[in-house]
Amino acid sequence: DDMALRVLFVMAASFAMAEAFAPMQGMRTSHSVKLVSQHSGHVSMIPSKPRLQRQGASRNLSNLLRATLSEGGSVEKKVDLAKVGTWFGATVVEVALLSAAMFAVQTIGGYLPPIGYKCLAILFFASMALKSRIFSILDASRPTMGEVQETKRPSWTPPPIVFPIVWSTIGILRTVSSVVVWEAVGRQMLVLPLIAMMTHLSIGDTWNNINNVERRKGSAVAGVAFVWTSVVTCTYLYWKTIPLAGMILAPSVLWLSIASVLIFNIWMLNGYEPILPYKSE
Repeated sequence: DDMALRVLFVMAASFAMAEAFAPMQGMRTSHSVKLVSQHSGHVSMIPSKPRLQRQGASRNLSNLLRATLSEGGSVEKKVDLAKVGTWFGATVVEVALLSAAMFAVQTIGGYLPPIGYKCLAILFFASMALKSRIFSILDASRPTMGEVQETKRPSWTPPPIVFPIVWSTIGILRTVSSVVVWEAVGRQMLVLPLIAMMTHLSIGDTWNNINNVERRKGSAVAGVAFVWTSVVTCTYLYWKTIPLAGMILAPSVLWLSIASVLIFNIWMLNGYEPILPYKSE
C-alpha cells in the first residue's frame, strides 16, 4: 500500500511540474513549429508566421535597396562607356564636318563678288542655325507631339506652340549675330567664335539624340548642362569680338537657362533616371 501511494505521489508531482512548465515551453517555442517526419522521425523547425513576416520584410527591403543601387549607379551595373564615347565622338565629328563646311564656304566665297560671298555666308549661318543636325551622324530628330504628351511636365511648362516660335527666333538671332562676327573678323570663317557656335550647335544635336530619340531623361540632365555651358561660352566670345553680336545672342542664354530648369524638373517628375547610361543586362 505504501509503495502504491508513493507511485501515485510521484505521478501527481510529475503532472504538476509538466503543467507548471508548459507556459515556459510555449514561450520558448512560440517562434517556431516542430514537425516530425512520419518516415524518418527527423525533427525540423518551421518558423512561425510572425517570424516569416519579419524575414519577408527584410528580404523586400534588401531587394529594394539592391534595385535602387543598380538603377542609380551600384556596383551591379557598369557605366556604358561605349555609349558615352559614341555621344562624344558624334559631337567631335559634327564639329569637324561643320568646320569643313565653313572652310568650303570661305573657299567658294573667294571666287565670288563681295555681295555674293555675303549672301552665301548668310545662307550658311541660317541653315546651320535651324538645320545643323543634317551634319550629325546621330538621329537628332525633334520630339513628336505624342512623346511630349506622354512625359510628365511641371505645371509652368510653356504651351507647345511656344517652342517652335522661340526656336525660330533664336535661329534668327544666331544667324544675325554670326554674320556680325563674320564681318568683324574680316569675313573669315575658321575663327574661334564661329567654331564655338558650331560646337554649340553640335552639342545641341547630340542632346536631341539623347533626350528625344533615346529618351534618356537622366543623361539629358547632364547633356543640357553642356548645352548651356556652350551657349554661354559662345555668347562671351561673340561679345568679346564685337559687343553687338554678344547682345544679339544673349536671349538664347536666357531661353536655354529656362529650358535647363525645365529638363531638370521633368527628370524629377519622371522617376529620377540614372544620370549616366548603364549597360543593360
